[in-house]
Amino acid sequence: MSDQPTILVVDDTADNRLLLNMLLSDDYEIIEAESGQQCLDIVEKSIPDLILLDVKMPEMDGYEVCSKLRKNKKTETLPIIFVSALDSSEERLAGYEVGCDEYVIKPVDEEALMGKVSNALERQQEIAKAKSMAAHATTVAMEAMTSGSELGQIIEFIKSSQELSTPQQVGDELVKIGQQFGLNVRALFMVGGKHYIGCEEGSIEARLLDNFAHSTTKITNAGIRTIICTERAVLLIKDMPLDDENRYGRIKDHLAVLVDIANTFLISIQAQLSMANQRNDFLIQVIGLAEKQIKLTSENIHTHNAEIQKTMQSMVKNLENMLFGLGLDEDQEKQLMSLADSASQQLEAANESAGALDGQLGSILEALYDMQDK
Repeated sequence: MSDQPTILVVDDTADNRLLLNMLLSDDYEIIEAESGQQCLDIVEKSIPDLILLDVKMPEMDGYEVCSKLRKNKKTETLPIIFVSALDSSEERLAGYEVGCDEYVIKPVDEEALMGKVSNALERQQEIAKAKSMAAHATTVAMEAMTSGSELGQIIEFIKSSQELSTPQQVGDELVKIGQQFGLNVRALFMVGGKHYIGCEEGSIEARLLDNFAHSTTKITNAGIRTIICTERAVLLIKDMPLDDENRYGRIKDHLAVLVDIANTFLISIQAQLSMANQRNDFLIQVIGLAEKQIKLTSENIHTHNAEIQKTMQSMVKNLENMLFGLGLDEDQEKQLMSLADSASQQLEAANESAGALDGQLGSILEALYDMQDK
């Protein structure tokens, strides 16, 4: 196939076609059509780089042919130069109105023809280049917008994960981001045991994740599947976009960042769990010591109360026995018994205070139990 631009010469007169062929064939590949309909049929199969179009032809003139080409999306910018013996301003205006790019008068001046053909082809190349650049710019802009949206989702993941307190919650957010990327994602988190996200323990997916639980390879690719590993997280992507190289690389980078972020949160959760376990162990020790001490103190209080009661009863009984031998009158006996009753009441109040102390010690123990449950 020739690298020269292709020019379609359309004219119902063979001599005119031959002349244009002779003038242009050294620099361009020439194909010919002897009617407007044949021109349209040729263009339908293969679009040339430029058309030299006669105006006055039977059945379908050049104006109608040009109009049809301009209405076709594929040929709306195709360079068309009218070649005509009609030289009036009205004829020229009619040609430009239906969409021609240039107008050449017969008999054809070779230098004028070559100049207009060359200029028309250069303009077409510039248009094609501009379209290509615009398409590339649109593609880059769309990729930038898409990438910006994906980065925004990563930022949202960072923000939301700070409020999450369990591996399952972090995993659900990670799978959600994967779904927003249009991907099918599974995960294994290793914090306080194994947590499978998006699959059941024992499933094929779970067993695959288990196989990479201690892998030292960061990223493993196997066809449309990619596995990303960190210290406490393994991510399985089941449907990577292999048909889009740019998106594939971008998505893989984003997911690697997401897994690293998730791993950081999992380490934090693990540290919190460790601190909670240490706190719980400490409380268990404190509660054990408190239970022993409170039990001992309670026993001492009850023993003390019993001894006071026994002493009081013995004192009152002895006092009653002594009254008969002291020779006191009735008022003196009443006064002495009143003092004994007062002392007995004071000792009883002391016993009640000791009982309250026993209850307060029990409250302290209940508070320790509450702290353990939290």
